[in-house]
Amino acid sequence: MDDGSGWWNRGGARLGFSDVALVTSLRDGMNLVSYEFVACQDAKKGVLILSEFAGAAQSLGAGALLVNPWNITEVAAAIGKALNMSDEEREKRHKLNFKHVTTHTAQQWAETFVSELNDTVVEAQLRITQIRPVLPVDYAVEQFLSCGNRLLILGFNATLTESVDTPGTRGGDQIKEMDLKLHPELKVPLATLCNDPKTTIVVLSGSRRDILDDNFGEFDLWLAAEHGMFLRHTRGHWMTTMPEHLNLDWVPSLKHVFEYFQDRTPRSHFEPRETSLVWNYKYADFEFGRLQARDMLQHLSTGPISNASVEVVQGSRSVEVRAVGVTKGSAIDRILGEIVHSKPLTSPIDYVLCIGHFLEKDEDVYTFFEPELPSDNVSYQRTKAVDTMKLPGERRPPLKLSPSRGGSKASSHGKGHQRSSPNHEKRQGNNHNGSAQQRQSLEKTSWSVLDLKKENYFSCAVGRTRTSARYMLGSSDDVVSFLKRLAESVSSESLTVQ
Repeated sequence: MDDGSGWWNRGGARLGFSDVALVTSLRDGMNLVSYEFVACQDAKKGVLILSEFAGAAQSLGAGALLVNPWNITEVAAAIGKALNMSDEEREKRHKLNFKHVTTHTAQQWAETFVSELNDTVVEAQLRITQIRPVLPVDYAVEQFLSCGNRLLILGFNATLTESVDTPGTRGGDQIKEMDLKLHPELKVPLATLCNDPKTTIVVLSGSRRDILDDNFGEFDLWLAAEHGMFLRHTRGHWMTTMPEHLNLDWVPSLKHVFEYFQDRTPRSHFEPRETSLVWNYKYADFEFGRLQARDMLQHLSTGPISNASVEVVQGSRSVEVRAVGVTKGSAIDRILGEIVHSKPLTSPIDYVLCIGHFLEKDEDVYTFFEPELPSDNVSYQRTKAVDTMKLPGERRPPLKLSPSRGGSKASSHGKGHQRSSPNHEKRQGNNHNGSAQQRQSLEKTSWSVLDLKKENYFSCAVGRTRTSARYMLGSSDDVVSFLKRLAESVSSESLTVQ
């Protein structure tokens, strides 16, 4: 019985010994021979001559010699060029195609497919989702005071910033929006909440690290920049929580595209980040901005990102390109792991407030903490790190993380948290046997990090009426009022204890 390995041994050997592969398809969908040739040529660096009518020409055209198979003279010239090509050029062409073949795998295709499928589900849910009620402030404060370990996850832009939109006028203050600043009335209440030993605060934003540093450096809290891809406590250094397989080689090549559309669209602006690129046309002429956005999307899909593992995220007046799978919800479990590693919990988190002005793509952060799936017909997107094969109506068990968990790497922006080596811990154990045994016992313990009841979870969208969050608030001014109430309750609680 032939399992296919015989063909691969014979065919793969022929492809590996060849100097040139000539593929002259007149009409082709996906030509696998061209991919197989590239995969077998890692040692010899053979040249691929590929028909421009083959489907593979879109992905392997950068390194191949493209020809029109109807043009015999052109094909003959390409064969001569391939046979006489210098070793240096063969190396460069093969490197381009080999990188594409080895990175655009079946797994990568499946991840992209599932991600886009999830996006369509979320969009459909939002279309049928009813308008959410306003956040019940009194009840949220009451539940806040009744819990002993509280986690607040706060967005930044349009959540903790000063409102830039002026009622009754077109648009707002573009300069103020581009220069993001913490709302001046939030400094005192935010400091009060940060100093509360029962409360942990995470500012989760798409903004760059330097912007968060400038606004929150004085507070005792956690900063998660660029959708959670970078993390630090304000008393520590930045570290990266990016998955190891994340490829960001496409970022430099796309910058000129965004700069081009910024130049040709008055009052639009481009924000370069380390893991994504954002073009905002909120203050441009509406019709012209929409046409420019359409041109940008068409240009991106047919050129720079056609072979890159990226997603295009459209806001109401913005276009963002980021790596596949980069969302605020997907980063939450890694952020929780680092928080627990830094400060082992003596009791599980029993109150969560998640509030922000997030894009639809990032609203998975709301459903990450849902203690129960909703009872209606709308099923929300869940993070696979938390829920695996759960049936509708099942209650999620508490999320378990080891206190010593640390899935992050030190960022080049600064030194990461220093962790003791095994030998160092062993030496400490010889001098302080009791404390070493206690630490080893702690590391073997698996804490229930989340013990969240439905009535103690408050997800709230700011300025969005149709959302996956449970509640909504109208603007950042409403957020300021609510956080002031929480700070006042913390102050009263402290006085009562004293």
